[in-house]
Amino acid sequence: MQPIRRRTFVGGAAAVAALASAGRAAAKTHTVTMDPAGSKFTPDTITVRRGDTVEWENTTSVLHSVTFDPAKSKVAGNVELPAGVAAFDSGPMRREAKWSHVFETPGVYRYICRYHENMRMVGTVVVK
Repeated sequence: MQPIRRRTFVGGAAAVAALASAGRAAAKTHTVTMDPAGSKFTPDTITVRRGDTVEWENTTSVLHSVTFDPAKSKVAGNVELPAGVAAFDSGPMRREAKWSHVFETPGVYRYICRYHENMRMVGTVVVK
């Protein structure tokens, strides 16, 4: 009887490990760039799954930011976060800088470039 329990336990542990591994494998990284042809995020709207990472890359020679902080926005409604989500910000991003964030809470996140908000440099991340 001891060998049966051992196999059952090992099999159960393997199943749990496989499920945990599958959950991690499902998370993806998505890239958004600061477009060198103009002050915009490309793509300006991206849909991701909960647990995915979005990485922003400044491909221009101009200073940019990725700002999810309503207090830093000059225009009401340009930055919005799902209820309970704390504000966050990349800080200044120079040429070739990269910054990423893992999105854990479902909802719509609207963000800006603090330096180019007046040029309508806004983006949206939708988390399913």
